[in-house]
Amino acid sequence: MAATADIFPESVIHKILCYLSYGEASTMRILSKTWLQAWSTLPKLEFFVEYFEETQIVDAIMETYRENKIPIDKFGFSHSSKLNRRDQVFPLIDKWLDTALQNGVRDIVYVDFLCSVRLYPFPISNVLAANSLRELDLKGCDIVHFSPSTGFANCHSLRKLSLSYIFVSKKLLQTLLNSCPFIESFTLDRCSGLVKIELMNLQKLKSVSLSINRNQRVRIEAPSIEHLFYNGYLSRNLVVVGCHNLKSLELSYVKICNGFLDDIISRSQSLEVLKIQYCLGISQIETSNLLSLEYIGYQIPELKIAKESSRLKHSKIVLHGNNNLDAAWFSMLRKLLSNPISWSQVLLCFPEYNEIEMRDLQQHHGVASPQVDVLNVNIMRSYGECSTFVDALLWSCNPRRLNLSSTVEMITCFVSRLMYMKNLSPWHSQLKEIKVFDGKNQELQLTSGELASEDRKDVYFLLDW
Repeated sequence: MAATADIFPESVIHKILCYLSYGEASTMRILSKTWLQAWSTLPKLEFFVEYFEETQIVDAIMETYRENKIPIDKFGFSHSSKLNRRDQVFPLIDKWLDTALQNGVRDIVYVDFLCSVRLYPFPISNVLAANSLRELDLKGCDIVHFSPSTGFANCHSLRKLSLSYIFVSKKLLQTLLNSCPFIESFTLDRCSGLVKIELMNLQKLKSVSLSINRNQRVRIEAPSIEHLFYNGYLSRNLVVVGCHNLKSLELSYVKICNGFLDDIISRSQSLEVLKIQYCLGISQIETSNLLSLEYIGYQIPELKIAKESSRLKHSKIVLHGNNNLDAAWFSMLRKLLSNPISWSQVLLCFPEYNEIEMRDLQQHHGVASPQVDVLNVNIMRSYGECSTFVDALLWSCNPRRLNLSSTVEMITCFVSRLMYMKNLSPWHSQLKEIKVFDGKNQELQLTSGELASEDRKDVYFLLDW
């Protein structure tokens, strides 16, 4: 085994170990002396500590790196609510960071999962003074304590900056960004102390991710920005100016005001990817330049595709249904899916199902037939007959392929209804083939009796036309 394990040079073993956590990588050191040597000089160090006693192990490892001047590419330290004696831990973190900086660290990650009242005073001034630093990711620490009134040293090497659950004043944020003029990726996640967030004069900025509080406002003037994620309250709290190179936009939990999407899309001719999650106020989307469109939510949106897009390669809708499905709900779904595009994927999640009054659907037959490639249906509970539910589902979606995750009872009922419908003339559905799989992706027989006899709570049902 040792001879086989030693066929790789140390540089290759380093690359393999870097894909693992530090704990996982440590178990590989028993393979051979070569793997032990590679692990002991691993340039990627990521520690998660729950108890104070574990800091002694980290301290011994970092001391070895300091004494032997072993290069460090990444240093990450995370701790949980169980960590006690914090006053004794914080000086140790100072020492470990100093070792990492002396050994040429490129990426630093600090995470306090508790975001406790007793926050670690992160020495951000010293860290930004390092010429090797490329990525800095901080969550739940105190950076105000080390903020100089004269500003920070310019950190021309930093490319990625992430701040989460940290108190940041407007002046501090602006000073910090001014000292890092070449950052390409910036993340601000639930940071307090800010009313107005301005991202301006950052000529290299390409990716921005913002999760803000309700009263915070954002203004972005970054001509080079290509990717924007915004999780806020009102779209009018976000002002985007001069971002003509925007390629992807993701909105999450935002109440979208009239004209907001139209304005961004019209001014960003390069926009190719649009993802909308749990937002209200969606009305019309111009898709002529889009390659990918995704919508996730609890309500069926009043979505109007302005024109058919020949470039649209991926389109996905995820809807979470309620306990009181009726004909009106399925009529709205059919209207949504009858837009002049072929939907790549539709995912419908139902807590349960109920019978549908099919006569109420007859008046909507004038709506164009939907074109859905893959329909995924997840039903948590099932009981009684499902014939009208299946009829309404296929009428509103008309999929080529259908994946069903549900109970054995539901699948048995579903299959029986589909087989009955297939024998009708004419058979309008696109479905051609029925396959059933269990949770281990093993194919099951479609016979109702066999399905019912299986001792399984959940199976997966695939219809492929």
